[in-house]
Amino acid sequence: MSFEIWLSFTVLVFLMVLTPGPSILIGMSHALRYGARPTLMTALGDVSANMIQMVIAAVGLGAVLATSAAAFAVVKWCGVAFLLVIGLMSFFRKSAKNKDQTGIEIKNAGVYEPVSRRKLFREGFLVAAGNPKAIAFFGALFPQFVDPTAPLAPQLLILGATFVVLDYTFVMIYAMGAARIMPWLIRRGGTNVIARVSGGILIIAAGLLSLIEMPESVAGTRH
Repeated sequence: MSFEIWLSFTVLVFLMVLTPGPSILIGMSHALRYGARPTLMTALGDVSANMIQMVIAAVGLGAVLATSAAAFAVVKWCGVAFLLVIGLMSFFRKSAKNKDQTGIEIKNAGVYEPVSRRKLFREGFLVAAGNPKAIAFFGALFPQFVDPTAPLAPQLLILGATFVVLDYTFVMIYAMGAARIMPWLIRRGGTNVIARVSGGILIIAAGLLSLIEMPESVAGTRH
């Protein structure tokens, strides 16, 4: 693989992960509710799903998923439903804990909700797996950076590592930014505002995901 091909891939991935999508939004939601450090597991679930999608794309199945309107729609609406359910559950959740404390007291007492690492990993994984933009990318665009005449494994390792590092980094950058505004939110609405804001973020993510259509350049390959 030439440096030019790798650089082109890196720029494309950078632009892709720079724009907040479902994975970044769920990372922000988790950071607000559980803190930035536990959200490391959310990001790990995200990149784990992406690595599986890379392998599927490498063996050719990703192209089938990316060019099938029915498969694309099924994955998209499953992802929308999952985000909407957990978003609504968070939005309407009420917590009386520490309701009479000030923002500083709540912060010192540990306002973040307890959560299992497995739950964070699972939700990060499922949101990434249900993102049709990722399927289109790995199934239709990712193979274009692979030279079929060269050994496949080293190329997948380089491209995969590049994507994982950039994706993981940006999920955590946005998550840490969200966690930093938590005390400000609490001072203006108490602990319940965290659940509402984090739930609202996921509902917005579901709405954005529902608007994603199969790219015309990809859909055109079916004709």
